[in-house]
Amino acid sequence: MKKLYSPQNEAELAILRSLLDGEQIHYYVHNDHFGTMRTGPPIDLFNAKTILVSEKHFKRASEIITDYLNNVHAEFSKAEYSFKDKIRMVIETLLFSWFIPGKKWRKKSE
Repeated sequence: MKKLYSPQNEAELAILRSLLDGEQIHYYVHNDHFGTMRTGPPIDLFNAKTILVSEKHFKRASEIITDYLNNVHAEFSKAEYSFKDKIRMVIETLLFSWFIPGKKWRKKSE
């Protein structure tokens, strides 16, 4: 089995699993259940999850994952704010940032 990809989080792993299952590609997720315990800091060699695929399915699986990652990055790169949106956000911050619910601004009674 060859290392294919190490997903960034559980959601990405679930999506990649569904894509590989849809193509009927057999895979193995190294540290699948151990990595979710989040014991201490994330150390790649210790608790990172890694998708492993057999060599005969490696080319097709890498095409699927590359296509998925390109589509995801294309979606996030489109998220640019117009000048009007930026002005609106500044005005909302100036007008409404003073309102912070909670006891932060209340005087302490002694």
